[in-house]
Amino acid sequence: MLTSDANNQLASLDRELIEQRVRALWELRSRGEVTSLASLLAHDCVYSGKTWFEKPVDVRRDGRDACLEWAHQLNAMVQHVETEILYLIIEGEQVAACRRMRFRERGCGRIEEVIICSYTRFRGGEIVEIVEYPDTLAVKRLLAN
Repeated sequence: MLTSDANNQLASLDRELIEQRVRALWELRSRGEVTSLASLLAHDCVYSGKTWFEKPVDVRRDGRDACLEWAHQLNAMVQHVETEILYLIIEGEQVAACRRMRFRERGCGRIEEVIICSYTRFRGGEIVEIVEYPDTLAVKRLLAN
């Protein structure tokens, strides 16, 4: 039987591993390294969120390949400029975060700041769910023609 100190140490290690992996997810996406993301995602990973196609649109992708394809599509639309993590909360295998990000629209070069609130869930160290809610008005300003 583990002592409470041993349990605390294990929880701390788990938290550090989850934080490393969620930061790796964000870093790889910011550099456009979509292929490398596959090692972090479970085969049954689900992505859901919102984007802008002339109006706010719900997005859902089921499965690792579909999630990677969506990341490719995002990279085709915008280029990451910088990220500031405003909040990061890790509880077990769940992460809630709020980030202030700057993106450059690839067509005209417009740069916009977008606040994104996200929820990421892990299972056995792999990402099984990503939910992202960006400020849709900021996304509209970024992507509007």
